[in-house]
Amino acid sequence: MCDETENKSKSIDLVGRIYGIDVSHHQGKIDWTKVKKWKNKNISFVYIKATEGATYIDKTYKINFKEARENGLLVGSYHYFRTSSSVENQFENFINTVDKSKQDIIPLIDVEEKRNWSNKEFHKNFKNFLTMVEDHFGKKPMIYTVNSFYNVHLSGKYKSYHFLIGRYGENAPNMRDKTDWTIWQFSETGEVNGIPKYVDIDV
Repeated sequence: MCDETENKSKSIDLVGRIYGIDVSHHQGKIDWTKVKKWKNKNISFVYIKATEGATYIDKTYKINFKEARENGLLVGSYHYFRTSSSVENQFENFINTVDKSKQDIIPLIDVEEKRNWSNKEFHKNFKNFLTMVEDHFGKKPMIYTVNSFYNVHLSGKYKSYHFLIGRYGENAPNMRDKTDWTIWQFSETGEVNGIPKYVDIDV
C-alpha cells in the first residue's frame, strides 16, 4: 500500500487504540511466532494481500494467512483493485483465492488509481465491485486508499463504507467531506520482530 503526506490536519492521541499491520510478498518470509509488538504496542490484527487485478495472486498469501491465524492474530484479506481489468474477472480472482469462512475481519479493497476510466465509469465499476464483494462475504468491505486519492476521487460518494486511510506521519487523515476514517495507516517503516523488511503500521 502507498504513501501519503498532507499538511492540514492535527495529531491525535493513540493511547488505547488497537494496532495492526498489513503485509504482502514485499515483506519477505515472515516468522509469525515472533510477530507480537510494534515498539511497545501489541499487534492485534493483520490484513494480508491476496490478489491484484484479474490474475495476480500474492505468492505468500496462503502461508501468511495460515500462520498469522495460528499465532493468534485477527486476520483479513485484501485485493488491489486495478482499472485495467474487468470488475467480474477481479471479483472471481479474489473470491477464488480467499476462503470467506476463515476471515476474522471484513475484506479490504485497496484502490489507488483511476486511469483508463472516466469518472462515471470508475464509480459505476468500483461500486459494482464493492457490491459483488458484499454479496459474497455478507458484509460491506472496507476501502483502503491514500488521503489525497480519497479527497480528490472518493469524497462524498462512499459514506456507507469504512475506510483505512494511508497518511504517513503524526497528522491524522484529513477527510474533505468530514467522513470518519476507521483505521489510519500512519507508517510505512515499521520494524516488527519476525518481519525482515519494513511494514505498514495501522491503528
